[in-house]
Order: sequence, then C-alpha cells, then structure tokens
Amino acid sequence: MDNSALEDVTGMSVAGDVSMMDNMDDLFGEAADGLGMGPGVVLPSAPLPASLVFNVAETHRTGCCTKLAWSNTGGIAQISKDGNKITVRTMARDHKTGVHSLSEESRFPIEAPEGRQYVHLHFNGPGVDVAAVDGQGGIHLYTVAGAIGRMQSVPGESAITNGDRSDLDAVVGMHWLPLYPMKTPYITPATKGQSKWVTQMRHPDQHSSRVHHPAENKNALLFVTSNCKLALSYQNESGAWQSISTELEGWTTTEDMLSHAAIGDDGDHLVLVTYDEARRLRLYKITINWNSSQQSNGNIRYITVAPTLDIGHLTALEHVAPQHLGIATLSHLRVIPRPPDIAGQGTPCATTVLAVYTHAPLPTSVAQQHQDCFSVVARWNIESTVPTLHDSFTKLKSNGPTPVHAAVTVLRRQPDMMSNKLILTVDIQYHNTLIAFSASDGGIEFRDRLTWSTIDGFGDATTASSLPQSGLGYFPGDHVAQVAHSPDGSAIAVMDSNGLIRVKAMTLLSGWQALDDGISDNRSLVETAVVCLARQYAILSSSSTCSDETLALLPPDLAPDMRVLFVTQVIRIMCRYIDVSMLDHQRQQRAVLGEPLLSRAMSAQLVLGTKLGTNERTFAGQFAYGFLNLKLISMALAQSLTRDNATVSRSDLVPSLAGLIKWGIDALLYMIDSIAQLKRTIQPGVSAKQAAERFVASTGNAAMHLLLCSFPRVLLRMHILSTPQYLRLAHAWIPRARSIEESQKLNGIYDFAKSIPVNFNAFPEFITEVDGAVRNAYTEAGVSGERRMEIELAMMTEGHIPDELVPALQTILDTILPNLCESADMGKMYFWQTQWLGIEQAVPAEGTTLYDAIRKTPLANGMKLRVCRRCGAHTEDVSQEQVRQLPAWLQHGQRQCYCQSYWWLE
Repeated sequence: MDNSALEDVTGMSVAGDVSMMDNMDDLFGEAADGLGMGPGVVLPSAPLPASLVFNVAETHRTGCCTKLAWSNTGGIAQISKDGNKITVRTMARDHKTGVHSLSEESRFPIEAPEGRQYVHLHFNGPGVDVAAVDGQGGIHLYTVAGAIGRMQSVPGESAITNGDRSDLDAVVGMHWLPLYPMKTPYITPATKGQSKWVTQMRHPDQHSSRVHHPAENKNALLFVTSNCKLALSYQNESGAWQSISTELEGWTTTEDMLSHAAIGDDGDHLVLVTYDEARRLRLYKITINWNSSQQSNGNIRYITVAPTLDIGHLTALEHVAPQHLGIATLSHLRVIPRPPDIAGQGTPCATTVLAVYTHAPLPTSVAQQHQDCFSVVARWNIESTVPTLHDSFTKLKSNGPTPVHAAVTVLRRQPDMMSNKLILTVDIQYHNTLIAFSASDGGIEFRDRLTWSTIDGFGDATTASSLPQSGLGYFPGDHVAQVAHSPDGSAIAVMDSNGLIRVKAMTLLSGWQALDDGISDNRSLVETAVVCLARQYAILSSSSTCSDETLALLPPDLAPDMRVLFVTQVIRIMCRYIDVSMLDHQRQQRAVLGEPLLSRAMSAQLVLGTKLGTNERTFAGQFAYGFLNLKLISMALAQSLTRDNATVSRSDLVPSLAGLIKWGIDALLYMIDSIAQLKRTIQPGVSAKQAAERFVASTGNAAMHLLLCSFPRVLLRMHILSTPQYLRLAHAWIPRARSIEESQKLNGIYDFAKSIPVNFNAFPEFITEVDGAVRNAYTEAGVSGERRMEIELAMMTEGHIPDELVPALQTILDTILPNLCESADMGKMYFWQTQWLGIEQAVPAEGTTLYDAIRKTPLANGMKLRVCRRCGAHTEDVSQEQVRQLPAWLQHGQRQCYCQSYWWLE
C-alpha cells in the first residue's frame, strides 16, 4: 500500500459515482446533470464552516486548545464557548430499547475560577483525573467524585500556576505519566483455527524501563509553557499536588516563543520536542530523578518523592515545513514511542516525531476561494548515529589512540503523507501500535505504527486484529468543528457548526444482517466483526477502561448465536480459568474471589441477555444477573465478616449488610422453587436433561445452571456459610442500634430469617451435596480440565446440560432436592415473593418499588440517585464526605455498579 498519501475512505464510492455518471451519459447522449459542463470544468468546493476554520486557526496558534475530550471512564467533557465552565456528558444505554445515546449535560459543571477562562482539557490514562488549562497557563486539576458526571478539585495547588501570569505562560504541551503498576495487557489478534478463534494475553513487565511515578497509583503531569519552561506536577502520599520547573532555553524575541510541544516515552527517559514561532524544531532528553524514600506511619508504609529534572539538548532543525505544500501550517505535534516488547511487532522501529500541517482556506479570502482544505503528515525518526571520520585519520600512527566520535542524535525525515481532509486530532492507541487520525468529516483513519499504511477492511474472515481491519468504520458526513473519540475509536463525539454535540458510532460497513443465500454470503464477515468487538471489549475491560461504546456497536437485533459467540470469545480471552470444581473449598474461594475478569464478561452477557422489544431477560441475562449479584454479596460478606466477630467494631457495618442478606436468602428460595418447578415438568419418557433444557428454553430460568457451574456455586456456598454468622451478629447488635431505624432493620432481618419456609440449617448440607454430585460426575466420566472449561462455558452462555453432568442433574432432582423439601413448607415457598429480586425482568414494572442495586434496600421517593449507564440500575447518591464514613464494602460499591460499569448522576 502506498504510504505517500492518506487514501480517502470515500474513494471507492466516488469512483463508483463517476462510473455511473459515465453510463448515464452513454444512455442519454448528454451530461446527466443537464448542465452541459465539459470535463475540464471543476465545481468549487463548498466553503468550510466558520467554526471549523476558527478551530483550525487556533490549533495553528497553540498546541493546547482541546475543547472536547472523551475520558477512559466514559465521560465526554466540553469547554463552553465562553470558557467559563466545563460540562460532562456520557453515552447511556436505554434498557428498554437497547440503544445507546448521548445523555444530557451533568447537573454539576466545573466552574472556572473568577477572571479565568478554560482553553484546554487533558485527561489522565485511567480517565479519573483531568487537567483543565486556562488562558494564562493555570493548571486546574479535578477528579471524579463518585460518578462520572461530577468532578471536584484535588487537594493542593501547583506552584507553577500561582502568582501573576500572562499569555507568555500559556501551556503549549502536556503529558500525563502512566500509573504504576501498569495494568494494560496486550491481546494478540484473533485468528481462526479449525473450530475456534485463538488469541493470547500478554502481561506487561512491571520492571521494564519506563518513566512513571514510583509510588503506586500516584499521578504526575509534565507541561511546557510558551516562554520555554518545563514543569512537573506530582502527587505525594496525601494526594496533594506539588510542582517543580526548569528552563528549556533562554528567549529574547517573540520568534523564540513556543507554539507547540510534545512529550513521549523513549525507554528509561522521555523525549520532548518543541516548535517555535521561527519554525525551529528542537529535541530534548528529559530525565526525572525522583529521589524517592520509604516512609512509615504505624503499620502503613508509603513512598515520598522529591524529584528533580535533568534536561539534555539532543538536536534541532531550522525552517521546518512540509516537503511539498508550504502553505500548510503546523497544527499538531506528537512523539510516537516504540511499541513495547509484549506487542511483538517483530521488526524494530524508532521513536518518531510526528507533525500535522493543515490548510483551511478562508471563505472571505479572494486568494483562497478556489483552494481546497488538506493536511500533511510529516515524520522524523529519532536515530542515534556515530559520525564518520575523515580518511586522513587512518594515517595516524598505528600505536596511537584510535579517534572515536561520540554517538549523536539525529532526526531522520521520512516521506510526507497527504490527506484531502482536515485532521483535527492525532491519538496513539493500544501499546503504540495504532495511530488514529480524526478528521473534520467525522471519521477516523487508523494507521499501522510499524508500516504507516492505512488499515482498511480487506475481507479476511480468519483474522480480527482491529476495528477497521474487521470491516468496521464510519460513513463520512458534513464538516464539524471539533471531534473527540472514545478510548478505542468505536464512537466519536462531534461538535457541529451550531455548537451542538452529537455522537457517531462505527458500523459494520458490509451490514450486520448475516446473509447465507448462496449469492451474498457475508456471515463470515459478521462473525469476524463480532470476534473483533469481543477482543476490543476484552482489551478495554482488562485495563479498567469503559467498554460501553464497544458494546453499543452490537445491534439490538443481533442473532442469538452471535451474542453467544461474543460472550464466549470474551471469556476465552480474559479468563485464565472458569472451573474450580476439583479444588478444595479454600482454594475454590480464593480462586473465585481473585478472578475479577469473569464478572466483566458476565456484564456483557447481562446487556445482551434481554429479549428484543421486551423487558424479559433470556437465560443468558438471568444467569449473568444472578452471578453478578452473588459476586457482589459474597465479596461484601468476605470483606466485612471475619471468624472473630469481635473485630466488627463499626456500629453501621451490620445494618448496612441487611439488604444483601435478605437478597441472598430470597435468591436461594427462588432457586429451590425453580428446581422444584423443573422437577414437576418432567413427563414419562422424557429425560431429566431434555426436561431441563426445555424448561430453560421456555422460561430462561438459570437456577439449575447457577448450581451446576462451579463459580456461582462457590459464591452461593460463601453466602450460605456467612449468613448464620451475620444473623448472630445482627441479634447481638440490636441493643447497640444507633437509631430506631437501625433497630427496626436489624430486628426485621432477624425475624425475616426465622420466617422463611426452609430451615436455613439445611442449606449448608444442600450445597455440599450438590458440590459432591458435580465432583463425582466429573470424576466418574474422567473429564479433563480442558473439557471442564468447555462444559462450564457452554452452561454459562447457552444453558446446555452436558452429558457428563447428567448424573449430577439426576442426583439433584431425585435425592438432594427431596431431602431439602422434607423440612420445607413448599406451599409457603410457592407463594414466596421473589419478584423484587429483579431476576426475570430487566426493568421493574410501573408502580413497583425501586431498589438500591448495591444495598438491596428500597429507594425512597425524592432520593438523589445515581444510574448505571450500562444496565440502568439505581443507587443512592452519597456525597464524597459521606462516602468516607461508609463501611469499606459500601465505599467500593459507590465507585461502580454491580455490573462493573460506572455510575452516572440523573
């Protein structure tokens, strides 16, 4: 593929239109448009919107003027037109239609300090913190406060932003250092073998050379000002920010002032490239000496830092410009680091300096009326070379010292790349392997970091390596003033000429409807796209990045087998194991609690597990809902209860768990009643396996599968074993209740447990017998570990009953269930109210009580609420001051919904 030009994604369609017009001319014998213009007449291009021309002019003036930004938590932040505030939106899923759309503005805008106007936004890697820059170079740091629609100032202020400031202090380049430890694995492209798709997850080496804050999960931010200063802002243990700065170069005239700067990693140091008003490009080496030291405060150990900056000048270029089209002006400057070793690129490549030059003709300029907009991408590889000595040095005495020149750094120019679009943003993606160029037509062009060739769908149905390679892309539209895309580019937010924000999502350009009519068989292309999206979802989920925009690409009417393929592939990619049947109980519990990624796969299954056009959950949705809630409850109980009840010293801990205990008990009763219903449906001549699968197909009920699958069975056992301990605590803490409400809550849960239609003491024996039946069935069938993985996967996603577990199913129905029912009031159980659990319906019926998704308690009318942007669940909105006073398990629940997605404020 030719690297000298950026191919227009509309090129094929334009060619087709020309061919059609030729055919029309042949048919009618005249110009089809009726204008009679000859082939040499070119219609002038429509003038660009004024807002776009203004935005491009601003990017020419400074490298820091981003007004629209999409964070890795899913927040879409926008600076208002007057610069006085920042508003946040998000993409939210309508749980009735399954369609994602842009939310309204959050009710909590970020107001600019008096006398300042925001001009630039820059989120850190996790997307939790944002640096907002004002016109005088002031850096204002904000962090997410519980939900992505609300942000608050961070403690401490950067010294470099205080005091009297002017336009000379304007920020022209920023760079967030990555957090330590690095948590983003590399997932290889998916390739299709004989029967399944195969990928490999590679985890980063935490000891490899890279620049980061030495303390875990502490931020650091570098920025460059117009008057040639480099500053480092960093956090210490308390979370407060401090700053240091140093001079890059002395400046005497306005031509020495910087307009653009960029920073990037280069092994154990950073490289900084600057561009000034005299069109000089300078390259620096930055070394941060952290001077870290271990400190302790009682049993708590932490790291403090007192960093210094070392600056080394590497090289410079004069009069930098595009190679061919000199009228374009620099608008973007980037440092493109080398891909890490885990990316396995094979061919080594150098760190690259990338500059984008753009030209947007002014509609009011007579000289530019007939000019078209375009962009030029210029590149320089950073290389180290040893100067060659002159031949005369070979004539020196043989016994003398050999002259040696030290290696020098050079910027080696590469061929420019052209585009007939206006490039508005440049982003480096996925371990520096992809470069995304967002254009003013609302599309994104992806380029391979190694070859710099455009990545397009080329019909390979056996490999899924990226969104564009798998046939996903954007249709070009009208010019827009500003763009910001989601973390993986699967959606793009655009601001049109009227200042309105809207979101465009990628689509499968060949269509999602799988056709297998012998003429246009595109089923393999649909399958490849589904696998590609599964890989993208796994990439984002495994790095704690929002993945809702990737899920949004799957159409609501996606075929059931493709939904299963998506979830199955996500589990295969992300999870090391999903079967713990043959482990002892302690190892089972450690394995289940220590595996966070299966919950994220189940979150996707929950979203896809609703019948089209209804609120009814399918089997997949019911299984995922049950699993995720059992995981929430078991984690909370494991975190809160210990073997020694005396360690429970918080007066609010026991009441806070009451709703979870009630939900878990009612879920157990629901499961027992469901299995009893299944037993009643078995007719003579129908096997237990046939009856179970028919029952699942007709009702979607996942009760039996939650017992047969090892992960949810372990979670059930944890809940069953913890509940008696909790009830004893609740009874003992009733006299210590701090209020009548707490006393009523504790008395209520204790009385509730005594009123259930089953003696709770029978449940531990029940779950132990089920566990033994499954273990015996696997042992007698001689099932291998690999086969157990496939069995569990099929049970989780499709509701199958494998032949190997038919003996366990039969034992449950014929022996274990009857034993439990002997001590149960089955009539009372039949009428037991379990609808409030929300297992079968994704949306509560009108007029019913709404329950807190985390606490499992009723939500009062008028209560301030948070809503999950993925599943639509609600929880009480608690202020940050109140959150700090909550029990630890509830603090965690304030960060994310049980489905692992972020909260949004209604």
